[in-house]
Amino acid sequence: MPRNTLRSDVNGSRSVSRGEVSLLRPLKAAETVARTIVGEIQSKSLPPGTSLPSEATMLEQYGVSRESLREGLRLLEVQGMITIRRGPGGGPIVGSVDAAHLGRVSALFYNMAGATYEELFDAWVWAETELAERAARNPDGALRATRMEPFLQQHEHSEEGLGPYLEEHAGFHHAVATLAGNRVLSLSLETYGQIVTHHVAVLDDPRKLRAVLTDDHQHIAKAVVAGRCRRARELMENHLRGVVDYCRSRLAVPLNSPVEWL
Repeated sequence: MPRNTLRSDVNGSRSVSRGEVSLLRPLKAAETVARTIVGEIQSKSLPPGTSLPSEATMLEQYGVSRESLREGLRLLEVQGMITIRRGPGGGPIVGSVDAAHLGRVSALFYNMAGATYEELFDAWVWAETELAERAARNPDGALRATRMEPFLQQHEHSEEGLGPYLEEHAGFHHAVATLAGNRVLSLSLETYGQIVTHHVAVLDDPRKLRAVLTDDHQHIAKAVVAGRCRRARELMENHLRGVVDYCRSRLAVPLNSPVEWL
């Protein structure tokens, strides 16, 4: 019997199979509050950084206990959907939809499932090459040119910190992903790169690869702008395999060990 099916018990009534328990169980009060808050953020188009109502206002508005409200806010904070500013004048603030947040949660599930670094690298190469090809297929040529413009020219870099460098690298892959034309794929597949980037940053100083990576980004960007789908895919695959080889040679744990939770 498939895992995700309903089955009949001895009295003929239907019960939920084990695979569906997490999907169909009743929501806790905290989860209901969290969903309501997200719904209001979306319906009001509140941008990141917007302050949400105070705890007292939310308690009156939602009619739940203080414990349930705080648990709901913590759920959203862990997901990166809000941040909570502590102290006087603090409170919940709208966060951003960021693949890095999803990557942290995903890494936990990969770890618990026993997914290995070798599997992560394999998924990352496939994901980025798929996104690159889809980006080059985007029918809006002007949009392709606009998104890739920052990466078309070589830039002189000062001795910037590691943070800005990683943001630049992630920014290129995010720009490619946004051109793929499918927000589910873009957000989901970007998480592989976010997890790898985190591990690269703690393995070694990846800034020594700046010249190579910047050159790769430039060639991929040109292929995307030109709408050369196969070329964009091939260049992205070569680019990623180089980064993966770099990671493999420096990973402190065996490649068949589970991905660590970030």
